[in-house]
Amino acid sequence: MHTKEITVKERFIFALGDLYGGGGQTIIGVLYLVFITNVIGIGPGIAGTMIMISKGWDAINDPLMGMITDRTHSKMGRRRPFIFIGGILLIPALALLWLPHGIDNTALKVVYMLVTYLFYYTINTIIAVPYSAMSTEITNDFSERNKVNLTRLIFSMTATAICTLVPTMLFESYTVGNLSILSVYFILVFVFGGVFTVPLILIGLFTKERTPYEAVEKFKLESFLKPLSVKGFRKLIVLYICQALALDMASAVVIYYGLYVVNISSTIFLGTFLGMQLLMFPLLYKLVSSVSKTKIYYFGLPLTILMSLGIAFFPTGGAPILLYVLVGLAALGFSGAQLMSWILFPDVVDLVELKLKERNTGVCSGVMTFIRTASAAIAIFIIGWVLELTGFITPTELLPQPIQPDSAILGIRFIFVLGLGILMLFAFLVSRTFKLTPDISKDIKALNEKLATNIPWTSEEQQRAESYQKEFC
Repeated sequence: MHTKEITVKERFIFALGDLYGGGGQTIIGVLYLVFITNVIGIGPGIAGTMIMISKGWDAINDPLMGMITDRTHSKMGRRRPFIFIGGILLIPALALLWLPHGIDNTALKVVYMLVTYLFYYTINTIIAVPYSAMSTEITNDFSERNKVNLTRLIFSMTATAICTLVPTMLFESYTVGNLSILSVYFILVFVFGGVFTVPLILIGLFTKERTPYEAVEKFKLESFLKPLSVKGFRKLIVLYICQALALDMASAVVIYYGLYVVNISSTIFLGTFLGMQLLMFPLLYKLVSSVSKTKIYYFGLPLTILMSLGIAFFPTGGAPILLYVLVGLAALGFSGAQLMSWILFPDVVDLVELKLKERNTGVCSGVMTFIRTASAAIAIFIIGWVLELTGFITPTELLPQPIQPDSAILGIRFIFVLGLGILMLFAFLVSRTFKLTPDISKDIKALNEKLATNIPWTSEEQQRAESYQKEFC
């Protein structure tokens, strides 16, 4: 059944929720490691390990939250109650996470940072998993669903740009003494927190879930693993984690790159990277309804891979303008991969439904959300230990701006090769094998809708379904 009952206002309110989806993780990716090392005073290796250990909790609670929302009955629906509650708790979680406490004992510092990080990401899970699942359920119409997800992507990209550039500028101002750490804290918690919180509360109050509730099986361990049995979902996971991890690694290391490798503004670096992607959005928006989304994903990646080598080995005394040109070209190639992962998500959920004959949207969303949160932690872990093993000198009050050894500078350069080079080469190879076109996606959705309304397939439809299952499931 096709319906266009979703209003423009409702689509706008729902899309605003991705200000947090795009911005929340970005701030963590850009600032959290350098906050721990240069403000709190914890070594990069310990910091990276601490964050990585906490991912064990996310490995459980993200898919678990998906299962919980799939089985929730309430007057507000399955997803909205959690988005609403998470929105209310977000600012307290941010207030604890970014608190520039005066704890001197290293062990107590680590315990505090670990506990507050776990609390923040629990709230993140309560918000992000049902929000992602609801993106496939706010309308049943294929074209309207694309509009919803493209609109939320606009807000997500805008938030990513702002939450990359502004925190970077804040930290640069703090580093040179123009801004106090308490001012940085106030902006991160109450300004950004307020912008994130209000749309989430509005979603809980003023949007609707339109996919009919379907009974699903009771809690079982295998429920976590079922979507992973679908080949198309596994490929989407690979594409998503490569893109997310590459972006998180570049964002997390760029401040170190600007401070210690090449004397450039990390704000201009990231602004160039994100600005190019925003410029590409109108073109990609037009292409998405007629060109394979996976083709859009991989088309520009060879350029990104080549430019990553130029950025990684750019000479220390080179002209900054040349570096920014390399960054812009890398972003040009990366834009398709950055945009397409969540645009592909509803189509891949339809593939999961085609194979499993049940719509486990919440579990699929939980897996994707776990990947997104885990990628930031993996990035911090990798960067932390690369810095640790290559001899990075942690700033102290007595030595606030240490001169880093050549080995640490080489380690920072290597991170760009690993993130934008090697990871995106792997994503390029995988995406070339994922030939999901708009016409196929529409047909799969129509086949699923017939089964959901107990209308049997014709023999021709049965053949098409078997063909899709063989190719994608």
